[in-house]
Amino acid sequence: MKTESQEQCVSAVGVAPHGPSPGCLFVSSALATWTTPHPEWFARDVQINDTVYRRLDPEYYAWLRSRMVVAKNVAAAGKLDAAAFEDLRVRFNAVHEWAIEHFGEERLLEAVRTMRAADYQPPVVEDDAPRVPAPRSRDSNHVAPEAVAMVDAISERALSLGWKHERLYGAGGRGIFDPRRGLACYLKPGDRIGDITAQSIEIILKDGVRQHFYNPDVDQPWVKRIR
Repeated sequence: MKTESQEQCVSAVGVAPHGPSPGCLFVSSALATWTTPHPEWFARDVQINDTVYRRLDPEYYAWLRSRMVVAKNVAAAGKLDAAAFEDLRVRFNAVHEWAIEHFGEERLLEAVRTMRAADYQPPVVEDDAPRVPAPRSRDSNHVAPEAVAMVDAISERALSLGWKHERLYGAGGRGIFDPRRGLACYLKPGDRIGDITAQSIEIILKDGVRQHFYNPDVDQPWVKRIR
């Protein structure tokens, strides 16, 4: 069970704090950070309203870094606004600096080397009581029936290449870092699916532009493994 805390009892900030750093830092999967003068009072995960913060450790740092790799390639494919990616980059760099100072580069590199992002369980919101859902834009997580049909048509091929079912059909999530967002979330009526490999699935937009949805569970050629 997560520790839920009232907003007035905490200090939530957009990036890692500057100046004298606290003994621990709590970070959300969207890279918002939270600090407290009494970290020993709190569990590993702390939920404040609809945001869950996890106490940063080398393993969690490595997972966040893996999501930045995904975000970078999604931005390059035109699926993430450049300004949104820049905001994520600034937030991650601040967390990175804090992690280097408190854990050391060697421990972080070892965590990155051994991280299996597909097996990591990131912090998620626990709904212990009924909630009124916040207004959501019409297409933020909407999956069109045409998108599901397109994925159905290639699912057997993709699964045979090692894709996981949730990477194809996942339709939940709270932003670019959420692993629950699958291929179906990025397909729109008029799109087509092109080449399918273990590393990526090609999306051909109706104007002919070609983009790629990358598989975060396998090695990618641009990722340099630390040996």
